[in-house]
Amino acid sequence: MKKGWKIALIVVAVVLAFSAAIGGYVSGKLGKISYDDGKIQFEKNDDWEEYVQELERRIIHGDDPDVENQQQEMDDAIEKEQLEVVETPPANPIPDLEIRSDENVINILLIGTDERTEGFSSFARGDSCMILSLNKSTGRAKLVSLERGIGVPILEGQYKGYYDWLTHSFCYGGADLMMKEVRECFRIDVSHYIRVNFATFKAGINAIGGVDIALTQAEANYINDKVGEVKFTEGMNHLTGGPALHYARCRKIDSDWMRIKRQRTVIQAAINKTKGLSVSELDNLLNEVLPLVRTNLSKNEIVELMALAPKFQGVTLEQMTIPASGTYGGMRGMGGRSLYAVDFYANAKILQEFLYG
Repeated sequence: MKKGWKIALIVVAVVLAFSAAIGGYVSGKLGKISYDDGKIQFEKNDDWEEYVQELERRIIHGDDPDVENQQQEMDDAIEKEQLEVVETPPANPIPDLEIRSDENVINILLIGTDERTEGFSSFARGDSCMILSLNKSTGRAKLVSLERGIGVPILEGQYKGYYDWLTHSFCYGGADLMMKEVRECFRIDVSHYIRVNFATFKAGINAIGGVDIALTQAEANYINDKVGEVKFTEGMNHLTGGPALHYARCRKIDSDWMRIKRQRTVIQAAINKTKGLSVSELDNLLNEVLPLVRTNLSKNEIVELMALAPKFQGVTLEQMTIPASGTYGGMRGMGGRSLYAVDFYANAKILQEFLYG
């Protein structure tokens, strides 16, 4: 065999071995993720009856301290904002608009549920909701917070036709229903979700070595009170997972509107931090976080996003909150609960322009 052919075969063998190693690495990482279509899987058996009873107790009747506290906060917010409250929700709030889509834009609903443990619970409530929008062509990334108190009509299931908080829709139909609520009410293409919880959040922040965030004195005092010692001061601070979670959940000192802004601040700080991570640190991040993630993205779709990751590395997120100022009032929903009565037509137009304009 001629020397040139031998060299060519060696090169091919090396390339194949390298490709196999890369393929094995990616496959191993993908195997850590929990894949789920986002639907509540119970049939109408004993498990279903137990689920409904727990749902009735915690959410509908508000027999849960967290739900009760959040309801009081919503009542106070509506009063503080001097919103007009309507007692009868609109019969058909879905905007008469086409659902916008773009082959280069992928919208992923980021759902934060309220488990305090690493595992995902069937009885969890939605705690936060955002849209991460990635433009595969331009490399632009956008992050939209959806206020959890947005009053949406439950579009399917046992409670169809009732109104409740957007985040509570997770309890009535899982991530699948939550995506449908966002898609139908705001007329944007969103068919993918990523679900995380408090454990995911803390593990991710710790895996990147913490984040640097500028705190107000009120924010520093709030976190110090939660951790039980004076560690943080006004100005730039380095927050590990636990303190960062307290910061991201902080609403008592001002409002839930500020809470969701803080959540975006943490995400941007994490993106900034990952830009400087080494290969081994990135590997550790994946090992820590992926087992704590649930999604309906397929493995092929995740591989595509991983290939695009360098384009979004260190990206500055374009941000906004929905509903926009002046486009909502107050109303009563299921169980007499206070909700934000949103002009979905106006907000759908605003959101479509922000994501696709």
